[in-house]
Amino acid sequence: MWRSISLRARLNLIFASLFSLWLAADAGHVVLQASARVRAETQSAMRLTKDFVSSALARLDDLPQPDAVEALVGSLRNLRHVRAGLGELSLASSIMREENSESEAPRWFRALVNAPSEVVAIPVRLSDGKTESIVIVADPADEIDEVWDGARDHALVGAMLALAALAVTSLLVGRAVKPLGVARVALARLEAGDYAARAEILGPPEIRDLNAKVNSLAEALGGLKRANSELAERVFDAQDEERRVIAHELHDEFGPHLFALRASAAVLAKKLGDDPSARAAAGAIEAQVEALQGQNRRILADLRPAALEELGLAEALEALVAHWCRAEPGVAVTLEADPRVEAVSERASLMAYRFVQEAMTNAFRHAGATRIDVSLRFETPPPDPGLGDAGLGGFVIRVADDGRGLQGETEAGMGLAGMRDRVRLLGGEVGISSPPGGGVVVEARFGAAGAVSEREYFPATSGGVPQKSSNH
Repeated sequence: MWRSISLRARLNLIFASLFSLWLAADAGHVVLQASARVRAETQSAMRLTKDFVSSALARLDDLPQPDAVEALVGSLRNLRHVRAGLGELSLASSIMREENSESEAPRWFRALVNAPSEVVAIPVRLSDGKTESIVIVADPADEIDEVWDGARDHALVGAMLALAALAVTSLLVGRAVKPLGVARVALARLEAGDYAARAEILGPPEIRDLNAKVNSLAEALGGLKRANSELAERVFDAQDEERRVIAHELHDEFGPHLFALRASAAVLAKKLGDDPSARAAAGAIEAQVEALQGQNRRILADLRPAALEELGLAEALEALVAHWCRAEPGVAVTLEADPRVEAVSERASLMAYRFVQEAMTNAFRHAGATRIDVSLRFETPPPDPGLGDAGLGGFVIRVADDGRGLQGETEAGMGLAGMRDRVRLLGGEVGISSPPGGGVVVEARFGAAGAVSEREYFPATSGGVPQKSSNH
């Protein structure tokens, strides 16, 4: 439980405990002083009363009259701290009970003061031959009541002072630990990936040093993020360049050779005349070369989509969708592309094309889907072409299928992992989810809150922005 208490609360509890101990010690000191004070007062009063009675009896006759003795006892009734009466020693018990019943101090306080009553009996032989006893009982009740009143006022003042001091210390503790809250907020922002967060340098030297180290950590993390982004950018640029070179070699070198082989096979088949086996062999060679040409075109499309450079993003995606519809005629594919996507940079266009390509490939190969919806839209005003990749705010790429869903799969494959890195390089986030109705939604968002939407699976509209649509 102590571990869950904040530092401010801990310090306040410590101060509260110290003030409580101080009040307890002060109360103990008051009780000790009260006990000594009551004993001294009652003993002094008892001694003076005994001396007074002895002197008064000495002034009377050797055998005083009963009236004179009663008058003497009556003169003692108004004395403080003592009670007097005529009778046996049993009178003392009734006197002490009367004292306790009239005391204002609570019983527990009288027990703490612990001032026992002293009883003295002075025998007197009267003129009628009888012997009476003047019983004097020490009565500390008045003094205990005075001490109780003083202790109560003292405790009340002490409690008020302690509360005031606790309020002041709580305020000072709050001001002292406030810079720690600044550091905590900065660390929380760093944990969330905001490496521009900085903690204000304030407070005592230790906390200022801590905040300075938090700022140094933020600067180091920001530098590492920038370095990683630059490295990832160089890696992707190198990959794209390597793809371009390989595509160039396949198109300019390998492609012509395949065309020549196919043409040669066709010529050979014509020259073989009526030999059926030879013509069949030549036809088989021509068919195999044609298959190689088709495979070469597919590899070229994967390496470097020519339509993206020649026609733009929307037309390239149209061609991609048309290719898949020819390959998988049993799957309905829809494409909705905001015409404003043509304003994005070349790198963003390649990223969007690769993202849709990878998501559709996964849907066709693994999802068992009968329908795939692809949409590219802007949820904010169109980008400024002069901003380059920084103008992607509000850009959303969404590929949804009605297949069998994730089925417990939470990790993206290598292809989507690479696409996620490309999206993050341009300041976006990728989300993958399986809506309650089934299927998978793969979504990339740039500069907009939220990762993956679980809206209506196949929306009828696209938020009212102009769309370029294609249904296959």
